Amino acid sequence: MRQKRRIAFFGGTFDPFHKGHLEMAKAASEWLGLHSVYFVPAAQNPHKGEPPVATAEQRLEMIRLGIQGIRNFGTWAGELGREGPSYTLHSVQHIERVYPNSHLFWIIGSDQLPYLADWYGIEKLVHKISFILVQRPGHKMIWPGVPGMILYPVENPLVPLSATDIRRRAAKGKSLDRMVPPGVARYIQENRVYR
Repeated sequence: MRQKRRIAFFGGTFDPFHKGHLEMAKAASEWLGLHSVYFVPAAQNPHKGEPPVATAEQRLEMIRLGIQGIRNFGTWAGELGREGPSYTLHSVQHIERVYPNSHLFWIIGSDQLPYLADWYGIEKLVHKISFILVQRPGHKMIWPGVPGMILYPVENPLVPLSATDIRRRAAKGKSLDRMVPPGVARYIQENRVYR
C-alpha cells in the first residue's frame, strides 16, 4: 500500500516572516519526514486584536523570499481573500478537499499550546489534522486537554524572535540580518515596509 503524503501547514500573521518561523518549519520537516510544508498567512489572526502592519501582499512576498530555494516549502494564500478572522478549521476544511488521502498536520509553537482548547471548532479540527508542536525556549508545556487531539512534539533550540521587535528595528532603519532571511531583509529595506 502506498504511503500517505505527509503535508504540514503553518499558519500565522508573518508580520514579518523571520528566521524563527523558518527554523520551526525546518525542525518539523526533518523530525517527521514531511513531504511538504505550506505557510498560511492569516488575513486577521483571531487571537490578536491588532490587524497586521504589512499588507497581505507584502507578507506573502516576504514568505516567498524567505523560503526561496527550499525544495519542499511553499505558500498557501487561501486565508487572505477571506473576510473576517482567519479560522484554522475553515482552512483545513478546504485543504482536505485539495489534498485527499493525505496525512495533514498543523504546525504550532509551544506558546500557542495553552490557547489551543479555545480555537474555533477545535473539537472538529482534531479529527481532521494532527498538530506538530515545536517547543520554544521559555514556554512551559501545558496540555490543553482536548479529547482526540494528536500532538507530535518537536525540539527547536533556536532563540525565539519577536516580530514586534523586528518591526521596531525596521522602523528605525536598523539591521535585520540576524533576524530575517536575507531576501526578506532587503525587501523590508527597499520597500520601507515598517517605516
